[in-house]
Amino acid sequence: MGVLKTLSCAARRHYQYADFGITWDTDVSGFKPTDFPTFKDLYALLLKRLEISEDKKNLEYLTVIIRELAKGSDSFLWNGTTTVNPKSRFICLDTFDLQNTSDTIKKTQYYNILTWAWEQMSKNRSEKVLLVCDEAYLLVDPNVPQSLIFLRNVAKRARKYEAGLIIISHSVVDFLDPAVKMYGQALMDIPAYKILMGCDGKNLAETAELYSLTEVEQDHLFNKKRGYALFFAGAKRMLIRFDIPDYKLRYMGKGGGR
Repeated sequence: MGVLKTLSCAARRHYQYADFGITWDTDVSGFKPTDFPTFKDLYALLLKRLEISEDKKNLEYLTVIIRELAKGSDSFLWNGTTTVNPKSRFICLDTFDLQNTSDTIKKTQYYNILTWAWEQMSKNRSEKVLLVCDEAYLLVDPNVPQSLIFLRNVAKRARKYEAGLIIISHSVVDFLDPAVKMYGQALMDIPAYKILMGCDGKNLAETAELYSLTEVEQDHLFNKKRGYALFFAGAKRMLIRFDIPDYKLRYMGKGGGR
């Protein structure tokens, strides 16, 4: 708390945002990303405050932390202006490289990304927004449960905001691991529509138990017939076939052939 109070005092006395033309009454909706301060600016502010402060202990601690964000080895992640255009109708956030970072980095980056995503989904209840999590197994990490907790909460609340959530993954087993099951199973249970494609082994056994599949339904999944899937719409179940036109396959490139 002392560190936060110190930061608050520093911000008030040196008017960092005011230096960028931002006050409580400023409409920032028309601002460009470069119009906002970065961690480098905050670090410079703290150094100035440190020169005149009597409470140097907390400020020195805070300055060390912010220095890592502003000039440290991970500054490329934190110190800069956003490149995301929230007005675009289609936004792709590639988080694959985050898998090779420390748990601390993953926790904070996923917090930033997912908080931003929810803001886009919930700020306008008349706008239909769809959040699609492809390769969702990458978000299943017992050491970083925040991502699954977020998705579970979104799955429960999205429809109140005219928003939707699609989870795409290779198997349900990842979501049913005891370490994450209390969050992961909700993502398997809540969706109104489910599409199950071919699988076998433990994944088939877990899927059959989770959805109480009949032997016929299990056989369809075990056969892994390309283009076929089990489709759940509420309490209704049916076998469906995806017939993809050639022009759509061409959009997918070389890997999209039959």
